[in-house]
Amino acid sequence: MPAARNSFVAVVGRASRLSGWSAIFTALVLFVASAGNAADTSYKSVLVIPTNNAVLVRLPLTDVTGKVRVKERTPDGFGIPIAPSRSPLGSKYYLEWQIGYDSPTTNSPSSVPQIRFTRKGETKYGHELSKILLDALRLQILSTNDLQHELAQLPRLAAHTFEEHESIELETASKADENGFTRSVQRVPQFIKNTGHGSVQILLKQKQRAVGYQAMVYVCLPMDQVLDAEGGSRKPGPAKTKETVFYRFDRENSDLLLNVVHAFAMASEQHNEDIGNILTRILEARSEAP
Repeated sequence: MPAARNSFVAVVGRASRLSGWSAIFTALVLFVASAGNAADTSYKSVLVIPTNNAVLVRLPLTDVTGKVRVKERTPDGFGIPIAPSRSPLGSKYYLEWQIGYDSPTTNSPSSVPQIRFTRKGETKYGHELSKILLDALRLQILSTNDLQHELAQLPRLAAHTFEEHESIELETASKADENGFTRSVQRVPQFIKNTGHGSVQILLKQKQRAVGYQAMVYVCLPMDQVLDAEGGSRKPGPAKTKETVFYRFDRENSDLLLNVVHAFAMASEQHNEDIGNILTRILEARSEAP
């Protein structure tokens, strides 16, 4: 087991004699304290932490260049990125989390080594969403029927995936203006599903390391539903330096998790195939558990 993952598991074990938020907070303090020089950046990591009846996800508030950003709501659904340390972060703000489900290594505390599959000749391991789903299944937040239902939907969704059937359109004016410039407008397709606990967004974006476009999946979590380190609702106010917050997945909002799975299955043929591998491995791991 890699050192970082081993350290986190160890400190959670040392805190296991406590209950609820006391255990979580103690584990995180011990983990950061044991991280040495890495402590300065450890707050940026997304951590998945199962408790007795919920799965908690720790998210950074101030890592504006990372996978989690704070945005202000806008009518078009895209949102405006803001500076979290200079904004009140009340009910009109939300966290946009570019959630992942796999990793090429197991050196993260949120990795799941037993969820293993191959994509284009490369071994992938479950990560973030995969761990949340596995922990949610173990805690009976989700049922095997829930995951089997999603698995059964994959062939139907694969026939109409977002990445393969949508495109970014460019509208260009027929004439240049008086300065010789021609006005163009990009029309970017997006799908959004809103729930009472947050929303899931599929957005088409330009590939970073290749030609073409790719479908990205984001989980949007309202700031008035995130928790502070003590387990209470985070009070409105600017983010503190290296501040982190928690989002709680339990039976009341389990539909949001299933919507995330559904979004990946709709996003692209590759995501659809990956989700099929992950759900199959999760169900196998659950059936093999003592």
